[in-house]
Amino acid sequence: MEMELSSIPIRELFEKAVAVFKTQLEEKAVNLSLNVLEELANVKGDNNKITWVLTNLISNALRYTSSGGHITLSAESFGSYVQVSVSDDGPGIPYEYQSKIFDKFVQVKSDKTVGGSGLGLAICKEIVRAHGGTIWVDSVPGLGSKFTFALPVAE
Repeated sequence: MEMELSSIPIRELFEKAVAVFKTQLEEKAVNLSLNVLEELANVKGDNNKITWVLTNLISNALRYTSSGGHITLSAESFGSYVQVSVSDDGPGIPYEYQSKIFDKFVQVKSDKTVGGSGLGLAICKEIVRAHGGTIWVDSVPGLGSKFTFALPVAE
């Protein structure tokens, strides 16, 4: 995977990704909030690829969050990494899917499933790994999901 690495401010990533969904958020009446400390270190990454990961995670959260629901983007330092999270208050992911959700062609079956190839999270995983990071999900069925990925701090 070819990458153009640079030092990226997390707030810039969030603002760029959120702008893509402004209309959809308003139409669906989903509230999106940002939780980023001003003094957070920049990450080392390919701006376009990391933005793609973030927009994919927001898109999934928006798809599964009901009207009037909430999505939160947050970031925090964790050693030599910055952890970026997309949380929602949607239906959550059944436990039987959680261990394989980042595999190719896996889709969670629900009444919200609308097409798709089941490749989005697998591609997210490959992009994050190519940056030297990791990605995971924490979810409780009925209580929402939190997708987190860690990227190295820019030096």
